[in-house]
Amino acid sequence: MSDDRNGKVVTVGVTLAFVGLAAAFLVDLWGHPSAIVEIPTVKSVFINTNTVRLSAGELIASEGDVSGMDCYACHDKAKPVVVHTNATGGIVVPDAHIDLVFSRMNCNGCHAADEKVEIVWTDEGKVVVPKAHQDMVVRHGKSSRNDHCFNCHESTNLVMLQTRDGRKLKLTESSLLCGSCHGPTYHDWEIGIHGRVGGFWDRKLGKADRKDCTSCHDPHRPAFPRLKPAPAPRYQRAGQFGHAENSKETN
Repeated sequence: MSDDRNGKVVTVGVTLAFVGLAAAFLVDLWGHPSAIVEIPTVKSVFINTNTVRLSAGELIASEGDVSGMDCYACHDKAKPVVVHTNATGGIVVPDAHIDLVFSRMNCNGCHAADEKVEIVWTDEGKVVVPKAHQDMVVRHGKSSRNDHCFNCHESTNLVMLQTRDGRKLKLTESSLLCGSCHGPTYHDWEIGIHGRVGGFWDRKLGKADRKDCTSCHDPHRPAFPRLKPAPAPRYQRAGQFGHAENSKETN
């Protein structure tokens, strides 16, 4: 009998507790959440959906200007290209190639749309690389053995790529080249959990637009530099006593 009585007491107690909570909500005992008076703006660079680069494949597919990718406009097909290294074995990037990597960059991928970005050209038509971008060095991976040009470029046909097992690939097939060494990551890219995919998830409505690896990663220096995170959102809310809490605009 005592267990039955205890059960009834618990049931009555829980019922009274819920009734009390319902009454508290009805009379607005704790008040409503503070209303948002102002939502600060965030720089567009932090919500930009552009990729940081424009891959060769995208440029070719869009029928853009690919004259800068014609290696034999300067090189002689009959003369093999010699790769020069410094005293420590690092690849010395020729001056003529410094702006090739920079020219593939999508300025709007990092700079805000409302930020003025001026590109300066030399009389010879070369891009003047800004000081903030002059730290480009060949660094593909943690080991310098990955930094040799002909690990990826075909030495006797500069407009072709080659895998480490000898397969020849077109510039538009650069992601296959990446996958020849980065298998697990390439698999993730194929199924859409690595990289950026646009277009349609439902293939009945349209095709997916899967960006190339080199739309995000610089093939000569794939690791992303440390990025400054976007500031935390701060909201100005109306306080319970009729005044607004202090806030700072998020820039």
